[in-house]
Amino acid sequence: MAQITVPRDFRGMVVTLPADMGATGTARLVTLADQADFEKFAGHRVLHLHQVERLDSSAVAALVELVQRVRQMGYEVALCEPPPVVRSYLEIYGAAALVDGSILSSRDDGTYESPLVPFVPPFVPEPRGRIDMYADGRVRSWLIGREELVETAPVNLAAHPPKVPARAGVMAVAAPQGLAEIRAGHYVWVRRHLCGCDAEHTIFSRVHRLHQWYRRKGFDFLALELWASDQPAGIITEKLAFRDRGHFGQFETLLKVDTSWREHAPEGEHEDEFYYLYA
Repeated sequence: MAQITVPRDFRGMVVTLPADMGATGTARLVTLADQADFEKFAGHRVLHLHQVERLDSSAVAALVELVQRVRQMGYEVALCEPPPVVRSYLEIYGAAALVDGSILSSRDDGTYESPLVPFVPPFVPEPRGRIDMYADGRVRSWLIGREELVETAPVNLAAHPPKVPARAGVMAVAAPQGLAEIRAGHYVWVRRHLCGCDAEHTIFSRVHRLHQWYRRKGFDFLALELWASDQPAGIITEKLAFRDRGHFGQFETLLKVDTSWREHAPEGEHEDEFYYLYA
Protein backbone atom coordinates (compact mmCIF):
# COMPACT_ATOMS: atom_id res chain seq x y z
CA MET A 1 0.00 0.00 0.00
CA ALA A 2 1.35 3.40 -0.95
CA GLN A 3 2.46 5.84 1.75
CA ILE A 4 0.42 9.01 1.24
CA THR A 5 2.03 12.33 2.13
CA VAL A 6 -0.20 15.39 1.81
CA PRO A 7 1.74 18.54 0.89
CA ARG A 8 1.29 21.13 3.63
CA ASP A 9 0.56 23.86 1.08
CA PHE A 10 -2.12 21.84 -0.74
CA ARG A 11 -5.51 23.56 -0.88
CA GLY A 12 -8.25 21.42 -2.30
CA MET A 13 -11.78 20.12 -1.87
CA VAL A 14 -12.29 16.43 -2.61
CA VAL A 15 -15.85 15.34 -3.39
CA THR A 16 -16.64 11.62 -3.51
CA LEU A 17 -19.94 11.50 -5.36
CA PRO A 18 -22.72 9.03 -4.44
CA ALA A 19 -24.36 6.70 -6.97
CA ASP A 20 -27.34 8.95 -7.75
CA MET A 21 -26.33 12.10 -9.58
CA GLY A 22 -29.63 12.51 -11.37
CA ALA A 23 -31.69 15.67 -10.98
CA THR A 24 -32.61 14.95 -7.34
CA GLY A 25 -29.15 13.87 -6.23
CA THR A 26 -27.44 16.77 -7.97
CA ALA A 27 -29.89 19.36 -6.59
CA ARG A 28 -29.40 17.99 -3.06
CA LEU A 29 -25.59 18.16 -3.30
CA VAL A 30 -25.63 21.67 -4.79
CA THR A 31 -27.99 22.89 -2.06
CA LEU A 32 -25.89 21.43 0.75
CA ALA A 33 -22.69 22.87 -0.74
CA ASP A 34 -24.32 26.30 -1.06
CA GLN A 35 -25.52 26.19 2.54
CA ALA A 36 -21.94 25.49 3.65
CA ASP A 37 -20.51 28.27 1.40
CA PHE A 38 -18.17 25.74 -0.18
CA GLU A 39 -18.21 27.54 -3.54
CA LYS A 40 -16.20 30.36 -1.97
CA PHE A 41 -13.40 28.00 -0.93
CA ALA A 42 -10.27 28.92 -2.89
CA GLY A 43 -8.59 25.68 -3.91
CA HIS A 44 -8.48 22.83 -6.38
CA ARG A 45 -11.46 20.51 -6.78
CA VAL A 46 -11.07 16.72 -7.04
CA LEU A 47 -14.17 14.71 -7.97
CA HIS A 48 -14.10 10.95 -7.38
CA LEU A 49 -16.71 9.47 -9.72
CA HIS A 50 -16.13 5.74 -9.07
CA GLN A 51 -19.56 5.25 -7.46
CA VAL A 52 -21.69 7.21 -9.96
CA GLU A 53 -24.38 5.08 -11.58
CA ARG A 54 -26.99 7.67 -12.58
CA LEU A 55 -26.31 11.01 -14.24
CA ASP A 56 -28.35 13.54 -16.21
CA SER A 57 -28.00 16.95 -17.83
CA SER A 58 -28.33 18.81 -14.52
CA ALA A 59 -25.16 17.12 -13.23
CA VAL A 60 -23.27 18.00 -16.41
CA ALA A 61 -24.44 21.63 -16.13
CA ALA A 62 -23.29 21.75 -12.48
CA LEU A 63 -19.93 20.24 -13.48
CA VAL A 64 -19.39 22.78 -16.27
CA GLU A 65 -20.22 25.64 -13.89
CA LEU A 66 -17.85 24.21 -11.27
CA VAL A 67 -14.95 23.94 -13.74
CA GLN A 68 -15.43 27.49 -14.96
CA ARG A 69 -15.74 28.96 -11.44
CA VAL A 70 -12.70 27.11 -10.07
CA ARG A 71 -10.52 28.10 -13.02
CA GLN A 72 -11.52 31.73 -12.58
CA MET A 73 -10.03 31.47 -9.07
CA GLY A 74 -6.77 30.17 -10.55
CA TYR A 75 -7.23 26.54 -9.55
CA GLU A 76 -8.00 23.31 -11.44
CA VAL A 77 -10.46 20.40 -11.42
CA ALA A 78 -9.56 16.69 -11.54
CA LEU A 79 -12.17 14.07 -12.52
CA CYS A 80 -11.13 10.65 -11.23
CA GLU A 81 -12.31 7.38 -12.79
CA PRO A 82 -15.52 8.62 -14.48
CA PRO A 83 -17.68 5.64 -15.53
CA PRO A 84 -18.88 5.40 -19.17
CA VAL A 85 -22.17 7.19 -18.39
CA VAL A 86 -20.26 10.31 -17.32
CA ARG A 87 -18.04 10.35 -20.40
CA SER A 88 -21.07 9.85 -22.65
CA TYR A 89 -22.91 12.85 -21.18
CA LEU A 90 -19.81 15.02 -21.49
CA GLU A 91 -19.69 14.15 -25.20
CA ILE A 92 -23.43 14.61 -25.74
CA TYR A 93 -23.45 18.06 -24.18
CA GLY A 94 -20.23 19.22 -25.82
CA ALA A 95 -18.35 19.50 -22.54
CA ALA A 96 -15.60 16.96 -23.25
CA ALA A 97 -13.14 19.62 -24.48
CA LEU A 98 -13.66 21.62 -21.28
CA VAL A 99 -12.24 18.82 -19.13
CA ASP A 100 -9.53 17.72 -21.56
CA GLY A 101 -6.55 16.68 -19.44
CA SER A 102 -8.64 16.64 -16.27
CA ILE A 103 -9.83 13.02 -16.46
CA LEU A 104 -7.59 10.74 -14.40
CA SER A 105 -7.16 7.02 -13.87
CA SER A 106 -5.29 5.74 -10.84
CA ARG A 107 -2.12 3.72 -10.78
CA ASP A 108 -2.13 0.16 -9.47
CA ASP A 109 -1.66 1.35 -5.89
CA GLY A 110 -4.71 3.63 -6.08
CA THR A 111 -2.78 6.91 -6.23
CA TYR A 112 -3.03 9.57 -8.92
CA GLU A 113 -0.74 11.91 -10.79
CA SER A 114 -2.06 14.98 -12.61
CA PRO A 115 -0.30 17.63 -14.71
CA LEU A 116 -2.92 20.15 -13.56
CA VAL A 117 -3.41 19.44 -9.85
CA PRO A 118 -0.29 19.18 -7.64
CA PHE A 119 -1.79 16.53 -5.35
CA VAL A 120 -4.77 14.23 -5.89
CA PRO A 121 -5.95 12.34 -2.78
CA PRO A 122 -6.91 8.72 -3.50
CA PHE A 123 -10.45 7.37 -3.55
CA VAL A 124 -11.90 6.51 -0.13
CA PRO A 125 -15.15 4.51 -0.60
CA GLU A 126 -18.26 6.01 0.98
CA PRO A 127 -21.68 5.03 -0.44
CA ARG A 128 -23.37 8.17 0.88
CA GLY A 129 -20.73 10.43 -0.66
CA ARG A 130 -18.27 12.60 1.24
CA ILE A 131 -16.46 15.94 1.12
CA ASP A 132 -12.89 16.40 2.35
CA MET A 133 -11.41 19.91 2.59
CA TYR A 134 -7.62 20.31 2.69
CA ALA A 135 -6.15 23.66 3.79
CA ASP A 136 -3.15 24.87 5.80
CA GLY A 137 -1.93 21.33 6.49
CA ARG A 138 -5.26 20.23 7.97
CA VAL A 139 -8.29 18.34 6.66
CA ARG A 140 -11.97 18.45 7.59
CA SER A 141 -14.45 15.84 6.40
CA TRP A 142 -18.22 15.66 5.95
CA LEU A 143 -20.61 12.88 4.93
CA ILE A 144 -23.40 13.82 2.51
CA GLY A 145 -26.66 13.27 4.37
CA ARG A 146 -30.22 13.56 3.07
CA GLU A 147 -30.87 16.89 4.81
CA GLU A 148 -27.45 18.15 5.82
CA LEU A 149 -23.71 17.65 5.69
CA VAL A 150 -22.57 15.66 8.72
CA GLU A 151 -19.06 16.45 9.92
CA THR A 152 -17.09 13.29 10.61
CA ALA A 153 -13.55 12.25 11.56
CA PRO A 154 -10.92 13.54 9.12
CA VAL A 155 -10.30 11.18 6.23
CA ASN A 156 -7.52 8.65 6.83
CA LEU A 157 -5.54 8.30 3.61
CA ALA A 158 -3.29 5.68 5.18
CA ALA A 159 -6.25 3.29 5.05
CA HIS A 160 -7.09 3.85 1.39
CA PRO A 161 -7.56 0.69 -0.69
CA PRO A 162 -5.45 -0.10 -3.76
CA LYS A 163 -6.88 0.61 -7.21
CA VAL A 164 -10.55 -0.32 -7.12
CA PRO A 165 -13.14 -0.84 -9.81
CA ALA A 166 -15.79 1.77 -10.53
CA ARG A 167 -18.18 0.42 -7.93
CA ALA A 168 -17.71 0.17 -4.20
CA GLY A 169 -18.01 -3.03 -2.18
CA VAL A 170 -20.70 -1.31 -0.11
CA MET A 171 -23.67 0.36 -1.81
CA ALA A 172 -26.43 2.62 -0.55
CA VAL A 173 -30.04 1.64 -1.23
CA ALA A 174 -33.38 3.24 -0.45
CA ALA A 175 -34.97 2.15 2.81
CA PRO A 176 -38.00 3.29 4.85
CA GLN A 177 -35.70 5.12 7.29
CA GLY A 178 -33.74 6.85 4.51
CA LEU A 179 -30.64 5.10 3.23
CA ALA A 180 -29.36 1.65 4.09
CA GLU A 181 -26.13 -0.08 3.12
CA ILE A 182 -25.67 -3.50 1.58
CA ARG A 183 -22.29 -5.15 1.42
CA ALA A 184 -21.08 -7.32 -1.45
CA GLY A 185 -20.79 -11.00 -0.67
CA HIS A 186 -18.52 -12.09 -3.52
CA TYR A 187 -16.20 -10.71 -6.17
CA VAL A 188 -16.62 -12.20 -9.65
CA TRP A 189 -14.36 -12.27 -12.71
CA VAL A 190 -16.15 -12.97 -15.99
CA ARG A 191 -14.07 -13.52 -19.14
CA ARG A 192 -15.69 -13.87 -22.57
CA HIS A 193 -13.73 -15.36 -25.45
CA LEU A 194 -15.05 -14.14 -28.82
CA CYS A 195 -13.77 -16.99 -30.88
CA GLY A 196 -16.27 -17.69 -33.70
CA CYS A 197 -17.82 -21.05 -34.52
CA ASP A 198 -14.80 -22.59 -36.27
CA ALA A 199 -12.46 -22.07 -33.31
CA GLU A 200 -15.01 -22.74 -30.60
CA HIS A 201 -13.92 -26.25 -29.66
CA THR A 202 -10.21 -25.35 -29.63
CA ILE A 203 -10.75 -22.37 -27.34
CA PHE A 204 -13.12 -24.34 -25.14
CA SER A 205 -10.58 -27.14 -24.77
CA ARG A 206 -7.79 -24.74 -23.78
CA VAL A 207 -9.94 -22.92 -21.21
CA HIS A 208 -11.04 -26.28 -19.81
CA ARG A 209 -7.41 -27.34 -19.39
CA LEU A 210 -6.65 -24.00 -17.75
CA HIS A 211 -9.44 -24.57 -15.23
CA GLN A 212 -8.05 -28.03 -14.52
CA TRP A 213 -4.70 -26.36 -13.79
CA TYR A 214 -6.43 -24.04 -11.29
CA ARG A 215 -8.03 -27.02 -9.56
CA ARG A 216 -4.77 -28.97 -9.39
CA LYS A 217 -3.23 -26.00 -7.57
CA GLY A 218 -5.99 -26.34 -4.98
CA PHE A 219 -7.16 -22.74 -5.10
CA ASP A 220 -10.37 -22.37 -3.09
CA PHE A 221 -12.71 -20.67 -5.56
CA LEU A 222 -16.29 -20.12 -4.49
CA ALA A 223 -17.22 -21.15 -8.04
CA LEU A 224 -15.36 -21.98 -11.24
CA GLU A 225 -17.65 -22.22 -14.26
CA LEU A 226 -17.30 -22.60 -18.01
CA TRP A 227 -20.07 -21.91 -20.54
CA ALA A 228 -20.47 -22.19 -24.32
CA SER A 229 -23.16 -19.96 -25.79
CA ASP A 230 -26.04 -21.32 -27.82
CA GLN A 231 -27.34 -18.02 -29.21
CA PRO A 232 -25.24 -16.36 -30.44
CA ALA A 233 -22.85 -19.22 -31.10
CA GLY A 234 -19.10 -18.95 -30.77
CA ILE A 235 -18.74 -17.26 -27.39
CA ILE A 236 -16.97 -19.09 -24.57
CA THR A 237 -17.53 -17.64 -21.09
CA GLU A 238 -15.68 -18.48 -17.89
CA LYS A 239 -16.69 -17.26 -14.44
CA LEU A 240 -14.42 -17.27 -11.42
CA ALA A 241 -16.04 -16.32 -8.10
CA PHE A 242 -14.00 -15.15 -5.09
CA ARG A 243 -14.90 -14.33 -1.49
CA ASP A 244 -13.81 -10.70 -1.92
CA ARG A 245 -11.17 -8.57 -3.65
CA GLY A 246 -8.52 -9.76 -1.20
CA HIS A 247 -9.25 -13.35 -2.18
CA PHE A 248 -8.90 -12.34 -5.84
CA GLY A 249 -5.54 -10.78 -4.94
CA GLN A 250 -4.40 -14.16 -3.58
CA PHE A 251 -5.31 -15.72 -6.92
CA GLU A 252 -3.30 -13.05 -8.77
CA THR A 253 -0.32 -13.88 -6.57
CA LEU A 254 -0.65 -17.56 -7.47
CA LEU A 255 -0.47 -16.70 -11.17
CA LYS A 256 2.65 -14.57 -10.61
CA VAL A 257 4.43 -17.24 -8.58
CA ASP A 258 3.67 -20.14 -10.93
CA THR A 259 3.48 -19.06 -14.57
CA SER A 260 3.01 -22.54 -16.03
CA TRP A 261 -0.69 -21.65 -16.51
CA ARG A 262 0.42 -19.77 -19.64
CA GLU A 263 0.90 -23.10 -21.42
CA HIS A 264 -2.89 -23.54 -21.35
CA ALA A 265 -4.01 -19.94 -21.76
CA PRO A 266 -6.24 -19.47 -24.84
CA GLU A 267 -5.18 -17.04 -27.52
CA GLY A 268 -7.40 -14.61 -29.38
CA GLU A 269 -9.80 -11.83 -28.50
CA HIS A 270 -11.46 -11.76 -25.10
CA GLU A 271 -13.30 -9.35 -22.79
CA ASP A 272 -12.83 -9.15 -19.02
CA GLU A 273 -15.49 -7.91 -16.60
CA PHE A 274 -15.34 -7.66 -12.80
CA TYR A 275 -18.42 -7.55 -10.58
CA TYR A 276 -19.40 -7.28 -6.96
CA LEU A 277 -22.19 -9.72 -6.12
CA TYR A 278 -24.75 -8.49 -3.59
CA ALA A 279 -26.98 -10.77 -1.55
